[in-house]
Amino acid sequence: MPRLAERCIVWISGRKTSAVLSSLGVAALAAVILAFFRFAAPVTLFDVPLHASQTSEIERALTLWAEPYQADERGTQIFVRRMRRKDVLLRLALAGLPHRYVATTADILDAAVSPLTPESVIDDRRRSGIEGDLVAGLRRMDGVDDALVVISPAPSDPLTADGRHVAPSASVQILMQSGARLSPAALDGVKRFVAAGYPGLAPSGVAVVDAGGSLQKAADAADHSAARERRTENAVQSALDAALGPGVAIVRVSVRDTGAVQATESTKVVPHGLLDADVGREHGSERGRAFEKERTNRHYAYDTVVERRSSSADAVARMSVAVFLDAARVKGSATANIADLARAAAGADLRSGDEVVVKTLPFERRAESEREPIAPHPAIAQALLPAAVIVTILALGLALWRRAPVAVRAPDADDRTATALLASLDRELPRTAAYVLAGLPQRLRDRVLRSYDTDSRARIEMHMSTYGRN
Repeated sequence: MPRLAERCIVWISGRKTSAVLSSLGVAALAAVILAFFRFAAPVTLFDVPLHASQTSEIERALTLWAEPYQADERGTQIFVRRMRRKDVLLRLALAGLPHRYVATTADILDAAVSPLTPESVIDDRRRSGIEGDLVAGLRRMDGVDDALVVISPAPSDPLTADGRHVAPSASVQILMQSGARLSPAALDGVKRFVAAGYPGLAPSGVAVVDAGGSLQKAADAADHSAARERRTENAVQSALDAALGPGVAIVRVSVRDTGAVQATESTKVVPHGLLDADVGREHGSERGRAFEKERTNRHYAYDTVVERRSSSADAVARMSVAVFLDAARVKGSATANIADLARAAAGADLRSGDEVVVKTLPFERRAESEREPIAPHPAIAQALLPAAVIVTILALGLALWRRAPVAVRAPDADDRTATALLASLDRELPRTAAYVLAGLPQRLRDRVLRSYDTDSRARIEMHMSTYGRN
């Protein structure tokens, strides 16, 4: 052990700078690794436990976002990396997750009920479970952020209804996502969906309001016109994209309605000639007076045609289709064929006043420098800093390792090493000094031996020759 310690001291004494830098590099690398594992350690995402339905919502969202996570065995908590906790919470808040917990029928059935519980309380619990089931179904609709359903049952006491039949009713509030709107068909579906979930409830007894408290009604003429414009525009745009390629054409459609309900009725009678005739004559006398009677009955054939025509307020009065073509990718001679294609896809009738306009225009193109840069994945961005530190430390260590042999061969370094060895071997026996010097390079050993006096050098060389023969 003393000899090993001496050799370590001798090796370090000639490489003080390299040893210090290597120690600093190892310490920095250890600090980076420790910090990385500290920030990568899993922590609870929420401070309070979650319900199973809320945990499922969060797991589904984190899976779609490619966020690593873990869940406990009971399904009441989510664990994420410490460095990603704030970002995940912010993203969940923007997405409106998790939703508030609403007890469903399954939760009500799983709960223990005392045999002495009144029937009215059991009915209220059952109705609360149905409301939770309806809310869970409405939340899964496209564009719906959250929903609230309150069912008012029919009175069970006949005296409270004043002898009149009172049907159950329901109040529904739907919170839509930003930019989403409940279509008329979806509104009708919501009413029928809620009515079908509770016995005796009719769709007419379901009131639906939005986040602002506005009552949602059936679509008016403007809604029908907008829907017709979107359908026609999508039909023409998809046809042009398939024929010319995406980004070559831009389609806009404008539909004008009649704005009023119109009804007409016409009656037409068409004669077809005489069918039959009944002619009779009678003459005579009575009480001295003469009389003569004549009758003629003719039956003619004819047709009566009654024609009734009616048009609703959202009937199309005029439709205009505008098609913008990229002049750099479409020749001007092709506009006629494209106009025919657009007219057929839109179902336009030029004889009834519809219009289809196709023009070529130079499209504006964004420069490559103006395009938005692609943001790296958050996990990749956070891993860049530790990776950069590790690469820097490795590069520094490689540079020091390459420079180490040059520093050993330098004359000033050999002199310092020889001086240090001579100071450590000054009080040692010649046999010990010979043993230490025998394991050193020839150049360094000669420098140390030249520092001894003649007698000491001779005794050390004698012992060294003995080690060499052994």
